[in-house]
Amino acid sequence: MPPRVIVMVAAWLEIVVGVLFITALDTMCRLLFAAGPEGAGMPLGRLVGVALFALGVASFPTTSAESSRTVVMGLFAYNLGATILFAWTAIFTMLRGFMLWPGVILHVIVAGALLPQLLARRPVRTPHVEPTQEL
Repeated sequence: MPPRVIVMVAAWLEIVVGVLFITALDTMCRLLFAAGPEGAGMPLGRLVGVALFALGVASFPTTSAESSRTVVMGLFAYNLGATILFAWTAIFTMLRGFMLWPGVILHVIVAGALLPQLLARRPVRTPHVEPTQEL
């Protein structure tokens, strides 16, 4: 799959999951952790939704090589962190919804698809800007 498509798919996944955390927090928590959000978990869960939505929007591919690498790095860091958090939760706690392990697998796949782009040694291209003349 082309790198640009991988980034676009990852960005859209974050947007969709973010909207689901904002609009259906209880369902998302039950699917992932087999427990509903309690107390401070409600606003924190919605904040997670807002953060995921923002990550997705900020991650749309750009034409700038430096921006593109930064986007990939951000998406990779998020997916690696989510993999570690979800796997730790599944192994060391009793909070296990039936979607927790599929969530781990999905984040491993996305992180694995993004990793080759981070490891590629490409020169950073900066856009050429023509000097402008003032009238």
